[in-house]
Amino acid sequence: MQIRITARRAVQASLYALFGLLVACANPDMASPSAKKPAPDAPVQSPNDRFAYRLITLDNGLKILLISNPDTPKAAASLDVQVGSGDNPDGRGGLAHFLEHMLFLGTEKYPDAAEYVQFVTEHGGSRNAYTSFEHTNYFFDIDADHLPGALDRFAQFFISPSFDTAYVDRERNAVQAEYQMGLKSDGRRGLDVFQASMNPAHPLSQFAVGSLDSLADRPDAKVRDDLLQFYDDHYSADIMRLVILGREPLDALEDMAAKMFSAVPNRGVELETIKEPLFVDAQLPMLVKIKPQGTLRQLEVNFQIPDYRGNYTVKPMTYVSNLIGHEGEGSLLSLLKREGLADALSSGTGLSWRGGELLSVTINLTEKGVEEYERVLQNVFAYLDLLRSEEPREWLYQEQAAVAALGFRFREPSAPMGYVSRLSNAMHYYDDPDVLQGPYLMSDFDAAMISDALQWLMPDKAQVVLTAPEVSTDRTSRFYEVPYSKLGPEALMLSRWEGSDIEGLHLPEPNPFIAENVELVALTDDNPRLPDLRVEEPRKRLWFKQSEDFRVPKGAMYVSFRSPLVAATAEQKAASALYTRMVKDAVREYTYPALLAGLGFNFYTHGQGISMRVSGYNNKQLALLEDLLAKIADQTFDPARFERLRRELVLGLQNTVARRPTSQLLDDLRRALGNGAYDEQELIDALEAMDVEGLEAYRKEFWASVKAEGMLYGNYAPPEVQKMSEVLDAVLGEGEGAPALAPEVLQLVEGEPLELHAAIEHDDAVVAWYLQGDGQAWRDRALVALTGQITESGFFQQLRTEQQLGYIVSSFYWPQHDVPGLMLLVQSPSHSAGHVVGAMEQFLSDTLRDITEEQFQRHKQALINATLKPQENLGERAEFYWQSIASREWSFDAPQQMAAAVESLSFDEWQEAYRDLFLENRRSLLALSVGAKAAPEIEGNAVFDNPEALKKGRDRITVDLSPL
Repeated sequence: MQIRITARRAVQASLYALFGLLVACANPDMASPSAKKPAPDAPVQSPNDRFAYRLITLDNGLKILLISNPDTPKAAASLDVQVGSGDNPDGRGGLAHFLEHMLFLGTEKYPDAAEYVQFVTEHGGSRNAYTSFEHTNYFFDIDADHLPGALDRFAQFFISPSFDTAYVDRERNAVQAEYQMGLKSDGRRGLDVFQASMNPAHPLSQFAVGSLDSLADRPDAKVRDDLLQFYDDHYSADIMRLVILGREPLDALEDMAAKMFSAVPNRGVELETIKEPLFVDAQLPMLVKIKPQGTLRQLEVNFQIPDYRGNYTVKPMTYVSNLIGHEGEGSLLSLLKREGLADALSSGTGLSWRGGELLSVTINLTEKGVEEYERVLQNVFAYLDLLRSEEPREWLYQEQAAVAALGFRFREPSAPMGYVSRLSNAMHYYDDPDVLQGPYLMSDFDAAMISDALQWLMPDKAQVVLTAPEVSTDRTSRFYEVPYSKLGPEALMLSRWEGSDIEGLHLPEPNPFIAENVELVALTDDNPRLPDLRVEEPRKRLWFKQSEDFRVPKGAMYVSFRSPLVAATAEQKAASALYTRMVKDAVREYTYPALLAGLGFNFYTHGQGISMRVSGYNNKQLALLEDLLAKIADQTFDPARFERLRRELVLGLQNTVARRPTSQLLDDLRRALGNGAYDEQELIDALEAMDVEGLEAYRKEFWASVKAEGMLYGNYAPPEVQKMSEVLDAVLGEGEGAPALAPEVLQLVEGEPLELHAAIEHDDAVVAWYLQGDGQAWRDRALVALTGQITESGFFQQLRTEQQLGYIVSSFYWPQHDVPGLMLLVQSPSHSAGHVVGAMEQFLSDTLRDITEEQFQRHKQALINATLKPQENLGERAEFYWQSIASREWSFDAPQQMAAAVESLSFDEWQEAYRDLFLENRRSLLALSVGAKAAPEIEGNAVFDNPEALKKGRDRITVDLSPL
């Protein structure tokens, strides 16, 4: 649960033709013969979408979208209420968020606070919710056979929640823990200052998360009474939207929905437009400076604009934002990078309310950029002047529209829970026929509307937020105690922001990467059932498979350049990280248009080498891969860019303090357990000792050492394997190559419990308890994985809901390579690490006593179902194949092996193994950060204060990655 605050004429002619073709394809009447004409009560769907849809409205006014997929292993549902933190009553900051928490904790029909979570978890599902300014969105998924039971429990949230007094008192602590968890988050801290700087009469200025103080009982207002009143005032069927996805036919889903949700009351809620501006004219322009928790250096330029969400067939701000955020030649970011002022830029409307939106231009600054932030602003406004100086270009709009239409035409399925959650929110904003295609529609070019929108993006209408450690501040924000300063129009010289003609800025050229051929390659008679090794040479192996399950004009090309020179030392780790960053930076202007056209590219380091991935529409993939490898092979390092990127990496490593404490602690555990991982200071020292000549020498050594392993999966013809092989030959050269570094995992020993103390700058106590399995066989893995499944909901219910130890409370399967392990993780603002460890101990003991054979069998089936869950789309299938190749599981049957091992386990066998592994003969590594409280004294534990000292002299398990 969370707060959310997703020759030009010829070119024009070809774009119009392409757009017309794609729009025609998006119309089911003109699609392929297999696409069905939608029923009158169904939305327009992609020709590639094989689900069945139906829109209904119950007598109580609840609008529902039903989705039938007979093959889905997971059912899912989401209900979105158009009420959020912007509707909090005065003086009750966080009430909408608190209400979201409370609905999970019992209803009149199902009074047990654990009932919903336990039912969903025992049947292979998950659940969550979020509260944003305008919305509260609830969602779950579950093994498809159990949709009715989950849906009935879910429906009761909106019919008869109990608001049990005992849990009202307890759950306030969970909200407080969530609030405290964000105290060091620069995102939450920035939002606090943003709210403090805006018009206090605007509802967005309210405290959204909530705390013990804002949710306290008062003499004239008990918080439970306020919860009930808020629920009665706002939770109404007419402002709710529900989406249900299951394998049942539409008629059965409709009967289910009517039976379970007809009792949701309709209170006749009228949603009012917010007339107060986010900023009043007298406040603008405004300059806010924020001192961050870490090393964040960022400039935000914010503009309040009209609410354009109703103009979704025009999408004027999509056109504008795509141009501001462009990263190709002639773009704003290209200029800022060339001047050494910035490294990244994004633009978009992430914040909306009934009556307006906020367009934000967010720029990641260099240290020079902080010093010269007014120069950055001049460039921003110069680019906006450029956009205003010319009429909106229809060919550019149609190019964006063509890519969007292509995305809808070949839209692939995604995870059911995320899909229904997005759709339940979208139903508030799109007409019924457009619920599915609305986000992709750009069918109505309107130059006047775009020009009007650009008039809001003027210097005198801007709120500028500069975040950097160097800034001076003179005040502190209310809820997160953030140092900041604020200057209004009376103190600002607007002329220092205003743009002028700047050489080098221009609008994008036509995109050469837009797919011109979206035909499907014919499947060959000998297409293998699984990826087939088509090229096997001493220094190169290539796998190939055509996709027959996902018939879209897409594919994924992977190449792993395996080398021992990426992680054996901190110096290698630092050099490989800087090298990959230099490569991506050098080709960014070239690859950005490809990204816009639906072609993904990544170049990244890992423990066994550096990998490249090119994915998306396959029409121009091989040419892109060849061009990229040629650029990489011929690359030289610009000394100035080297210094900036090296400094950027150092600053990122120094910014660890701003990351979540649980993430920091798990990273320390990985360093203690594995090889090839180093602490931040070691990497900083290596980077600061490096010069451009050293990186050039590293680049040559790396390419001389590599062996390549690659895969093509998707809409490819077999000859493309040989073409890829020839492309790779150009960078591999003549050498022998060398074997990659083999991963290692620390082998823990029975009766020798280890304890790692981490120095994390946070007041909360954080505990991560890792219990290692015995062996690496499938049965060994199955025993621990099943334990993770069994303990998940009970650990959350006991340590969070009942004991209120903290907001982050979880138990899960945590394998390191093929070595199984169980993880218990808690971050607590209210209890010491010693208390948390004691609660974990008690839970482990109670679990063996409390679990029944009936529950065991349910959990067992849930894990089998989750393990055998098929991939949703081509990208997921490609990643599964690639990870199987990387881990040398060339039979590609790891899920089947794991499922068979789980199936073979009896209740008695599991109990015996649990008693041995998690109670009597533990292989234990306890990592903790004590926060503001005293360190625990745990008898028998060998205590260490750094990962290297802990693993020194201990045995390790080596993971075999031969033959490469």
